[in-house]
Amino acid sequence: MARAVPNNPEAEMSVLGVAFIARDQVDKICESVTSDMFYDERNRIVFEAIKSLHDDHSPIDITTLKNELDKTKKLNTVGLDHITEIIDSVVTSANIDYYIKILTDFYVRRSLISSATTIIESAYEEENVVALQDNAEKNILMAVRNRSVSELLPIYDAITVAHEKLEKLAQTNKVVTGLETGFYDFDKITTGFQPGEMIILAARPGMGKTALALNMATYAASTTDKAVVIFNMEMSADMLVNRMIASTGRIDSYKLQTGRMQERDWQRYNEATSELVEKNNIYIEADASATIADIRAKCRRLASSEKGLALVVVDYLQLVYTGNKRVESRQVEVSEISRALKQMALELQIPVIALSQLSRTAEKRESNVPMLADLRESGSLEQDADIVLFINRKDYYEGKKDQSVTTVPAELIIAKHRKGGLGTIDLMFELNFGSFKSISKEFDKES
Repeated sequence: MARAVPNNPEAEMSVLGVAFIARDQVDKICESVTSDMFYDERNRIVFEAIKSLHDDHSPIDITTLKNELDKTKKLNTVGLDHITEIIDSVVTSANIDYYIKILTDFYVRRSLISSATTIIESAYEEENVVALQDNAEKNILMAVRNRSVSELLPIYDAITVAHEKLEKLAQTNKVVTGLETGFYDFDKITTGFQPGEMIILAARPGMGKTALALNMATYAASTTDKAVVIFNMEMSADMLVNRMIASTGRIDSYKLQTGRMQERDWQRYNEATSELVEKNNIYIEADASATIADIRAKCRRLASSEKGLALVVVDYLQLVYTGNKRVESRQVEVSEISRALKQMALELQIPVIALSQLSRTAEKRESNVPMLADLRESGSLEQDADIVLFINRKDYYEGKKDQSVTTVPAELIIAKHRKGGLGTIDLMFELNFGSFKSISKEFDKES
């Protein structure tokens, strides 16, 4: 026996009935409700007629409604008896919010059933599993997001919220209000990575993008109990872990690659691994075939888990794919991936660091200093990013390198910062450890 589709006739008629007795509530009804929220076709037609009258600034009563339905030739479909039943369904507008909530809840339930049915049908027919997963996620999220309609926020309320946040910041007396990276001068300028931010970290190959991102992620993980996730499309998980151990334990990476470890190295190795697993909140995904849908799905699951999600690192953006074979060009695909990462940052309220390659243009420039125009394959990277960072090392562009040099100066350039200032932070890059260090170790935390 087929189960009845979720609907509530009384709530549907009560919402419509209020429009006849309280003109001041019609705005709320038209803003909060859409015609497809009504299961009964007659109620859907009546709502559309009421909305049309309201848009025309016409009075709403039985006479004007009948006239409107006559014009659209739908009066017979609704019936005069049903109109009378609607008008008699309520005697007060006091419970309109409650009626709208019931109407919306039943609509969401129907939407979820419809989405689930679509997913089931697609699972039998769709050959591209990646596209199937992504569409399934979109359908479910779309249904859930229909639970409520956002309202315009009066400036008084916005100022109240901003003031409360400001008071909390004043009480903490901290310069860094976001997620700390361990690079003090950088954190002072940016106030740390903030929820909803997308950060582009770009440099030429071999400049140290992965090393810096791992340094930031490792430090951030030590300051929170939430998860820090690293997606890497170039290396295996053990290679990534060895780089983190080399940096944390200050062990020559060559020794980790060859196993030629001295007693002191083993001691540092044990200390570094203990430090990294202490909170057990760093997660690694080393899958060269990962799509943006894979990344989104895994991050959503972690964000909704008990542990929660603090930071996502994607290394690197140009190696991610949408999974859509019909995309017209790689530039368009990179733009879609960039926008999807920004949307994920906003949706999950987390900072997302996306590593990116730079074009060769910087190498041809006399100063070699990278610029925003050097971002590869898509102008949307600059547009979507809240912060754009460049790594610049003069030694990189020099000829033959002295193999005895293990530490070189580097610059971390803040080329774009949507919410604050720009600047260049001087760092030292320890080549054998794969570790960046601040030259300025401390700053006045009360300044």
